[in-house]
Amino acid sequence: MLKKIWIGLLLLPLIFSCNSKKKVFYVNSYHQGYPPSDEVFQAIKNVLDSAENIHLETFFLDSKRNPSPEKIKENVVLALKQIQIFKPDLVIASDDDAVKYLVVPYLKGTKTPVVFCGVNWSAKQYGLPASNITGMPEVIPIRENLQQIKKFNPEAKKMLILSENSTSEQNNRILLDTLYRSCGFEPEYKLVNEFEDWKTAFMQGNQDYDLIYLPTNGSIKNWEKQEAVEVVRQNIKIPVITCDDFMMPYCVFGLTKVASEQGEWAAKTALEILDGKPVGEIKLTRNKKTKAWINPELAEKVKYKPINFRNIQTYQ
Repeated sequence: MLKKIWIGLLLLPLIFSCNSKKKVFYVNSYHQGYPPSDEVFQAIKNVLDSAENIHLETFFLDSKRNPSPEKIKENVVLALKQIQIFKPDLVIASDDDAVKYLVVPYLKGTKTPVVFCGVNWSAKQYGLPASNITGMPEVIPIRENLQQIKKFNPEAKKMLILSENSTSEQNNRILLDTLYRSCGFEPEYKLVNEFEDWKTAFMQGNQDYDLIYLPTNGSIKNWEKQEAVEVVRQNIKIPVITCDDFMMPYCVFGLTKVASEQGEWAAKTALEILDGKPVGEIKLTRNKKTKAWINPELAEKVKYKPINFRNIQTYQ
């Protein structure tokens, strides 16, 4: 009998430790294997793992590979069931689809604190911030990218934005059009679903435009990296730029965001809230870190040289 009591006393600290852990539920809009979202996830995990008293649960909406609103809503239902079972103390959400389809309809105005990151440019279209929601909208350094092209070729005007057909890119088409024009460019858009359409648009774009901007490719179906690299090598005639480092195999120059910055901020902010800081005291902020890249092989093909840039990393 005494032995049983002793064992019970030994187990009490373990039980108390498990019960005292704060629970964080992380909703990633995309899927594992998509580079920017992987960087955000890893940064969140690193910060929360170091806190020791956090239990992290993760859900992937998979909206790049399954972008239809109907499929996203199906996955939202699964996420909500998981949230109901897990009963988190706080929710972290990354990128537009998690915020648009889950956070705003189901968590906005509730008692559950929410921290978001990766929402493109502004959260105003979602009515954020809110009493229980704060976050870090994602601002990409496209203006600085375009200024580089103007230095290289002041006559450049016609610009093709070639990207995936996703919620984020549809939003960007509206949000960034004025910025492109203020930089002296006339933007046209090709948002494609299939790799074959991307290839056709890229080849034609090199004939018809002064510049191509490649934001991302995550939801373009049947994407073949090596084939895309060859299409670019064989057809590139004008500068091709990006703001995401994983697109550098297909680009001449990139001034890119640092995705991990957003995950680190979201996780550290979550810890502050769990430690008692009111959500209302945490203002929306924006990401600030950038990296400059050049692809020497493609740069040589179009005779491109970046101007007034230091610490440029070489894509190999």
